[in-house]
Amino acid sequence: MSSQLPTHAQVVIIGGGIVGCSTAYHLVELGWKDVVVLERKRISSGTSWAAAGLLGQLWPTSPLTKLAKYGADLYAGLEAKTGQATGYVRNGSLRVSRTKERRSEYLRALGMARSFGIKMEEISLEEAKRFMPVMNTDDLTGAWYQPDDGATNPEDTTQALAKGARMGGATILENIKVLDIEMTRGAVTGVKTDKGNIQCEYVVNCAGMWSRQVGKMVGVSIPLVAAEHMHMTTEPIEGVYKGMPYLRDMDGYIYIKEEMEGLLMGGFEPMAKTWGVKGIPENFEYTQLDEDWDQMDLFIQNAIIRVPAFAEAGVTNLTTVPESFTPDTAYLLGEAPGVKNFFVACGMNSVGITSAGGAGMAIATWIVQGYPEEDLWPVDVRRYNKWQNNLKYIEERVNVEAVGNLYTDHWPFKQPTSSRGVLKTPIHDRLKEKGACFGVVSGWERANWFAPSGGEPKYEYSWGRQNWFEFSAKEHMNIRENVGIYDLTSMGKFLMQGRDALKVLQMICDNDIDVPMGKVVYTQMLNERGGIEADLTVTKMEKNKFFIVTAGATTTRDFDWIMRHIPEDAHAILTDVTFSYVMLGVMGPKSRDLLNKITDEDLSNEAFPFATAKEIHAGYATAFAVRMSFVGELGWELYIPMPFAQDIFDKLMEAGEQFNVGLCGLHALDSLRLEKGYRHWSSDITPDTTPYEAGLGFAVKLSKENFIGKAALVKQKQEGIKQKLVIFTIDDPEPLIYHDEPIYRDGKIVGENTHGSYAHVTGHSIGMVYLSNGNGISDKWIMDGNYEIEVEDKKYPITIHLKAPHDPEGKSIKV
Repeated sequence: MSSQLPTHAQVVIIGGGIVGCSTAYHLVELGWKDVVVLERKRISSGTSWAAAGLLGQLWPTSPLTKLAKYGADLYAGLEAKTGQATGYVRNGSLRVSRTKERRSEYLRALGMARSFGIKMEEISLEEAKRFMPVMNTDDLTGAWYQPDDGATNPEDTTQALAKGARMGGATILENIKVLDIEMTRGAVTGVKTDKGNIQCEYVVNCAGMWSRQVGKMVGVSIPLVAAEHMHMTTEPIEGVYKGMPYLRDMDGYIYIKEEMEGLLMGGFEPMAKTWGVKGIPENFEYTQLDEDWDQMDLFIQNAIIRVPAFAEAGVTNLTTVPESFTPDTAYLLGEAPGVKNFFVACGMNSVGITSAGGAGMAIATWIVQGYPEEDLWPVDVRRYNKWQNNLKYIEERVNVEAVGNLYTDHWPFKQPTSSRGVLKTPIHDRLKEKGACFGVVSGWERANWFAPSGGEPKYEYSWGRQNWFEFSAKEHMNIRENVGIYDLTSMGKFLMQGRDALKVLQMICDNDIDVPMGKVVYTQMLNERGGIEADLTVTKMEKNKFFIVTAGATTTRDFDWIMRHIPEDAHAILTDVTFSYVMLGVMGPKSRDLLNKITDEDLSNEAFPFATAKEIHAGYATAFAVRMSFVGELGWELYIPMPFAQDIFDKLMEAGEQFNVGLCGLHALDSLRLEKGYRHWSSDITPDTTPYEAGLGFAVKLSKENFIGKAALVKQKQEGIKQKLVIFTIDDPEPLIYHDEPIYRDGKIVGENTHGSYAHVTGHSIGMVYLSNGNGISDKWIMDGNYEIEVEDKKYPITIHLKAPHDPEGKSIKV
């Protein structure tokens, strides 16, 4: 390792664990040689050295699966490239289920594997026992084999990546502590260390469980905390052989792999132990924590059930180390919001070895070309709001459930139970009194469904129809046939003001924002490739004042996107006013009748047409009324200053009694929007899909002088699209779908469900899929095929819809 600190580097990477070394390795692979890695002690001495080294390739989304697969392929060739042994083996993996519910989960995972191109097959219990002779299978309901999974030696692999980085020109310095990060005009410019300072253009925070403190140096929220993780090894056991597949028994919270012809066993417990919350010792280096056999007992008891030989095997070692976890058990990647050229790759949630190869590649690509190759929203650091760096919030979530979530049942619609009740709307208690069962998005408590009078608003999870299914169906139909109210205060709300506000919005929006006052514009914000970075509405309130509304989950991301694209010399001020307004949706054929009872405003179609907005008197208060709809029915979104919200809500409910008004939860909102074919950013539309591919070409105004992504769209329109988003319904009314189920055309997989729900008007599950054809996509080609969807290893015929199944001409919203 080099010992001399340079005065300048193009990129400084903080942290010499496997993620930091992978980032350096990939930067030099892409041709950037002026790269410096700063490690506070020695390479891999934080937590990388003590990992189990399992390399699973199947993850909940296609992009993350691609990253994991890339990492496994990278490790397979690393020794030949660098000369440094890694211990890599592709010995495959087994996963087993003890319950019928877990079996359903894995059957759905099997479909996802087929969608993502990962080899996976269900095998008999006899075959599973042949793979792992020491395993007891008497209590199992199923077993699955993934031949391309593997394992590697964590420290050796880290050293191989470090060596490869040095071979490419990177400098790796040990025993150097970063004290601070310098910034100028919102961008990083250098790093201060205990051995001197380095000027740089980019900083990458790969500091593992120290990353939260590094983030604070630039005022960036990095919500993670360390938790104890432990695994033990045994003496050799008869029947264990070299190259035996490793095992995941998630119902028993454990994983097991062969180690020196004995077994290594560890796991993820339902109640974890955070560590180092008040500070990490300065001398932490290859440090093991105190043994806690009481904490280990749950794993041992389950290990004995799965492999009875554990009861008699001699234990050779118990390794207990801290590893960093995030509140949602997904790692943190990307350019941090509010700071230019400060990147993050940390919070690996005990999957750092598996993820490091792909994460390092993704960050290096992002830095070098200015954007990632894959949509990385599930791990994007911008999914968190700044307040979520609250240590009490993080610690409680990690202790109570984040660690255990790695192996718990991964139910659809599962809600966290800890660190709750942070963001409540002024009408929260009123909704609770009406039977609301709350979910949470970005810390916001949101009513997902309403229990009937006398019922308990509590989820009963399953892979089939959950206990709220019929209640949500009634909420859905009440909006279709009558009038309903929902609370979407969680929506992100911004004001763009200034003499250059219009000019800036015209540049970053694909639709035309130069409209009369009171006009609402539905638009996307695109990247240079024409991909959709945001999906939102912009309302012109005054000459130089615009009201922007976007999704609650993407508030931080979208605010950051806009801020980064405001030219330095522009007079355009963006303000986040999310916490200033309650948003109530009043929707349904009788919504005008209801609102007429509490306002003197003329709500007729002539006086208040679709896609317009006005300030109206409502009850004793005022509200900004926007005539838009995400459910496909006549209705208004009421943006109400927080102090007025309770009065207006009470007046709506009182006046609504004569119309049998109903409260509506977010599950119903989702099923309503799918029936209307409305797209949702992150599932149906992403930075990798264009408006033309997504069926949103009507929002593109190529007649504008210029906007980000215009050139790419002009080219695509000339050449024609190769993929198209279409809607489908399952002919059989019984199966339920959620996401990523494979879609077959004439017997071959052609895509996967972007997001599914249930179309209660027609009585079938509904979803969307991008259909692709390398020779060009056409409606005729689409409709000429025979289509099926796979649900729990069974295929069901589906019907493709080129237009929305409900009200395809959009007449309901404009009456």
